[in-house]
Amino acid sequence: MMDPAGQFAQSQSDIFVDDAITRSDWIQAAAILLISIVVAFVVAKLLRRLIAHGIGPGFASIVMARLVSYIVVLVGLFYTLTTVGVRVGPLLGALGLGGLVLALALQGLVESFVGSIILQARRPFTIGDTVELDGSVGIVEDIDSRTTLLRALDGTHVRIPNGTVVASTIVNITREPIRRSALDVGVAYDTDLELARATLESAIGRVPRVLDDPPATINVTGFDDSSIGFRILYWHASDVPSELACRSDLTVAVHQALGAEAITIAFPQVVVWSGVAGPGPYISPPGSVEMPYPGLDAPGRAGRRRRGAQLRRPGRRKTEQ
Repeated sequence: MMDPAGQFAQSQSDIFVDDAITRSDWIQAAAILLISIVVAFVVAKLLRRLIAHGIGPGFASIVMARLVSYIVVLVGLFYTLTTVGVRVGPLLGALGLGGLVLALALQGLVESFVGSIILQARRPFTIGDTVELDGSVGIVEDIDSRTTLLRALDGTHVRIPNGTVVASTIVNITREPIRRSALDVGVAYDTDLELARATLESAIGRVPRVLDDPPATINVTGFDDSSIGFRILYWHASDVPSELACRSDLTVAVHQALGAEAITIAFPQVVVWSGVAGPGPYISPPGSVEMPYPGLDAPGRAGRRRRGAQLRRPGRRKTEQ
């Protein structure tokens, strides 16, 4: 039985063939390798220019061009090794096993790299878009092979791994040029709702940042604890500064308009009870109560209703005639 060292030496020797390698073989191998490198460089340059022209410059064109160039070089290297008499089969097996171990060790980096390729292929956002990623809101400034760089609204920079970006919910705030927002306002219960609606419409018309198309809508949302609620749905430019400025202007306009019409903007109210019961709502005890109810007879017709089964007192029997 051969020892492990001997088996390893034999496996290493099986990679090469027994035939002698001539000078022409070396020249041919060098020529193949050189041609493959030149072809990879030319193909990468053309492919990068083509992808940048199609979807714009960025990390996608760089990654795709490099991947294609690597494939071309690997194919050229395969033919180069074959020319000098190297058996590629055992070598590929060893490289495959080593690549698997390396992929497991660098799982996080590989996940982020694959995530960057997915982001560039699907393009849910581009550089310059305002997005919400993994709970952070900001402007996309860069997408590299590992992370996505955001410039947050407070000026800080946030780097999020691309694997996390792909696995999380992506909200693109500025993909469309306009967005819709909502402003809630509550009025007192004794308010004329038609007057309140007309007043809110006039307030919306006084804010230039609110778009006319699509038009804003005003909905009555229901009865709240201390008010009747209105919800104003309005459209504005999609960027965050425009959203904040439009909300501020509309809030001021609504407050001014309601104040001019003496309409109370309701606020939570608390009733304090002294603990002493006051006079009740009834002067004398009420009589029988029988209000109309769907599916039942009207009040006053109780005497004409059919009698149901009568209960008999115990010990009394009906006499026979």
